[in-house]
Amino acid sequence: MLNVPPLLKFYDTGKYHKHKYTMKKEKYFQFPLFLMRDLLEDKEQALNNILCYGAYSFSQKLYSDVNAAAKQLMYEYYRGDLSNDLRNMVTKYINDEKIEIDECYYGFSDTVFNPEVEISQLLEIWKTDTGFMNKALEFYKMKLIFNFIGITGNYKFVYDAGAKIHKSINPKEPMPMINKDTLFEYRDNDKTEFELMQLAVYIGIRSIIGKKSYCKTNKKMILCRAFGYSSNKYLPEVMPDLYYKYSNRYHIDKVLKSLEFNTWNLHFYSSQMRGMYVGIKNKISLETLVLNAETNKQKNKIQQLKREKEIARRKALQHLNKEPHLNKEYNMN
Repeated sequence: MLNVPPLLKFYDTGKYHKHKYTMKKEKYFQFPLFLMRDLLEDKEQALNNILCYGAYSFSQKLYSDVNAAAKQLMYEYYRGDLSNDLRNMVTKYINDEKIEIDECYYGFSDTVFNPEVEISQLLEIWKTDTGFMNKALEFYKMKLIFNFIGITGNYKFVYDAGAKIHKSINPKEPMPMINKDTLFEYRDNDKTEFELMQLAVYIGIRSIIGKKSYCKTNKKMILCRAFGYSSNKYLPEVMPDLYYKYSNRYHIDKVLKSLEFNTWNLHFYSSQMRGMYVGIKNKISLETLVLNAETNKQKNKIQQLKREKEIARRKALQHLNKEPHLNKEYNMN
């Protein structure tokens, strides 16, 4: 997978030149399930990849405000926080005398940053140089996202890394989510194997439930998702040792019980049935989950009984057709 620079760190958001924009206060990163495949081998790398994709994905949902992007571009140009490619583009147009630089006030007037001349010139340039405009929009959106998430680092790298991951996503790939605080907690702190398995299994379960409040599944499917595969048919012939360890009933049951007893917001129910029902506590009560499970089990029993009766009826008719005297007597009557 992609190598994220070590400077991508969690930080307390500091000073930032704000523009008006609309963005929901999202608390979760959505990401393709296959990024989970590295979690148990290299959690920091795996979670950084999830962070890159999450930041990129967020940026794609923002409105493309070209005026705000132009303002942000000039602010960062004066403050020295542009990527090399964008700085080179601005410098080129300055040298061509198509952008006038405010060398005395650096875009400020009475402590307010409002480079009207530079913005109007940039908007004119962008009418023909759409590549320049698109890079400025990417930068602007990533700046907003970084500020919102609370990270600092290489904007261009994160955008490019997220875009590269996006291009490799299969249309049918499950797209689970992870809480922002959970991501940073696991990325920036030492975690035991068992704790990592808790996170992996939890994400795997949530990827199965999706937008529903509960679903029926089984341990094999949960473990498959925990290791980053959408179904068992996509598992490679050789899996990591931990996969085989947690395929053992004792170890997987221990993880599932810990998720139910602790603060992972999950219900589990299984009684004289294949598989298990899993529900999200704040979406469905345990009583309702059990009621739905038992109702479905009863419906399955009725359907099974109907199938058995139908099979018995067909066998009986076949038997009658094989007995000539019974068949003759039946026709006479």
